[in-house]
Amino acid sequence: MAKIHMPAISELGEKLTPLVGQPTRISESARPNSFDDACCTARYITRDDRLAALIRADLRLAAHLGAALAMMTADDAEHAITDGTLDEDLTDAYSEIANILASLLCADDAPHVRWTELETDVAGLSEGDKTLIEDPCERIDVEVEIEAFGCGRLSILSARLD
Repeated sequence: MAKIHMPAISELGEKLTPLVGQPTRISESARPNSFDDACCTARYITRDDRLAALIRADLRLAAHLGAALAMMTADDAEHAITDGTLDEDLTDAYSEIANILASLLCADDAPHVRWTELETDVAGLSEGDKTLIEDPCERIDVEVEIEAFGCGRLSILSARLD
């Protein structure tokens, strides 16, 4: 069975710190992360357009990562969190992060995957997405803290590629 590459937690930190220009600390979550309806779900597919993985981030983390990348302030992220939604600038910035994180899911001995889209509401998830969320092949659950911004939860869920 072909499997996508699942990165080590340290690889995630090594990718995020230079990307957002702020020190980031990554720690394994004590239990599988759960997300509310406002979380951001990035979809990744294989070269033959099969669902390969999802990366889910709570609104808090997506706002902080997006603000850091776009050189906005922590207050801009906090406004989005209070409003319960990312504005267009934060959505665009977090989408860029989601796109770059695709590189963590690729390795020479694994199928190539690419980012396709970002869903910012659970209502936009497909049945395939929901199935993967309920029963992933593998999962990584972490808490991410971005210095001078804030923290949140992120999960990487891989699909079975039979």
